Amino acid sequence: MTMEWDVIDTYTRSEAIEDGVLIDVTETAKEAKIKYPVALTETVYSMIENKPDIEDIDGRIWDVVWMLRCAITGAIPSKKVGESLVYFKLILNDSNVDYENFKPKEITLKALVHGGDTGEPVITVMLPEED
Repeated sequence: MTMEWDVIDTYTRSEAIEDGVLIDVTETAKEAKIKYPVALTETVYSMIENKPDIEDIDGRIWDVVWMLRCAITGAIPSKKVGESLVYFKLILNDSNVDYENFKPKEITLKALVHGGDTGEPVITVMLPEED
């Protein structure tokens, strides 16, 4: 028995990028030799924006993308779940960092390879509790 469903609404990756729900960092990912388009969730991007004064946003995006590449290639310890999901860690200090008593702030991110708007492979980087 096959059930048919009427699609009420769809929300594409392109629309999410246009709305700012996802932030496209594909150009930076290409520089890091990642072959698929990469986007960050708004939450991850907010963490990048909440930076110490001595850091810049482009550098922090590079850090996330480079560590993603290292996790994908096995250059750093990471947790791979099947072929489409990887968890990785990096240092991402926030604007409240105390440089006199410095303790790096390590965070865990996950990256999911999935089908884009037309089924093409894309990567979305998010917090572990996001989906």
